Amino acid sequence: MKKILISSLLLMFAFNGITLARTIYDSTGRNIVHDGTLRGQKREAALKKEQQRKMQAAAAAKLNYEEALKTLEEPKPKTNFYQDRIQNTQEK
Repeated sequence: MKKILISSLLLMFAFNGITLARTIYDSTGRNIVHDGTLRGQKREAALKKEQQRKMQAAAAAKLNYEEALKTLEEPKPKTNFYQDRIQNTQEK
């Protein structure tokens, strides 16, 4: 009876250690660094897919941003008409 009890306890601790090893937390124990469970793998795949979409959108936005900068770089007048007008009326 004791042998069965001891072997069952050893097996329980072994399986518990294997289960805990599938999820790795950071030093604070609050954030998951690696999740080897099925749910964690699905979540990681979804995050990776979303990150790729964001990268593609950022690359497209950067191209549009560069084009917009080129249109903004047109030569601007050296003086402002309204400021010149105010200064002329104050001088008179």
